[in-house]
Amino acid sequence: MNRRIAAWTIATVAVLGLTACSGAPAAEEDTTNDSADSAETAPEEETNTDQSVEDACGIVIPELTEASSALSSIDAASADPEATVEEFKTFITALGATVDKVSNPEVKDATTAVYDDFVTLGDILEKVVVDQDLSATEELNTVTSDMTESATALQELCS
Repeated sequence: MNRRIAAWTIATVAVLGLTACSGAPAAEEDTTNDSADSAETAPEEETNTDQSVEDACGIVIPELTEASSALSSIDAASADPEATVEEFKTFITALGATVDKVSNPEVKDATTAVYDDFVTLGDILEKVVVDQDLSATEELNTVTSDMTESATALQELCS
């Protein structure tokens, strides 16, 4: 029973962590105007190989939104804890692939922080659910705080 409660708690934290970064960026409404203005006023950006913040967020936010939906479907209280962990790790792998698609340094750093927090959460999930090490739940407060901070930073950067 403790395993199911811990798994459910961790999965809930994961979903809440992603909810903070799954909202559409506020700048999205002005994207067409910004791209027209930047083409006229900032020719240096065309020679720069890095993505703009808006372009990078345009990659990250939709993928995090999709991952959030997939993550919310994980049955953390399932009878097969290994399957739960594997499903969660599939999400983490997809998040890592998203990080690799981003070349804008600011957005990459923010996305990497979110990814790192989810890797940590995945490790805690494995300890609690598979290894039944309930002492690992103490780490949950730290990772929850870290996830909130990193998701908020990404949200602020992309809005």
